Amino acid sequence: MDCMKDTPKLNSAGNKRGMSLQSRKNLAKGHKPNKRASVEFSITAALKNMANESCPERWLEPEDYGKGLTWRQAVAKRIWLEAVKGNARVYPELLDRLEGKVTQTIGGEGGGPVVLRIVDDD
Repeated sequence: MDCMKDTPKLNSAGNKRGMSLQSRKNLAKGHKPNKRASVEFSITAALKNMANESCPERWLEPEDYGKGLTWRQAVAKRIWLEAVKGNARVYPELLDRLEGKVTQTIGGEGGGPVVLRIVDDD
């Protein structure tokens, strides 16, 4: 028995990413990938579709009954309530959405300009 047959093929980075025969880079020219897999079974797509639907009252706070809140509005309200209650885990998310993410400057040694050196072996 040849044990090399059982060894999975690895890419240049040492992992299996992109090594499947169904990977886009491995498909024959003109062959289309399975579009259904990325559309119909996408959790993100399902969440986006559901976001503007009416949220059932059983998931709402009693004071919100009869207001016809959408899932999007119910989640936003929950984030605010958690922040007011002192849940520190929602603060970064809330601040990033309200104020925008803080930009990080890129600099060279000692805060100076970035120096790019191109070395040619020739």
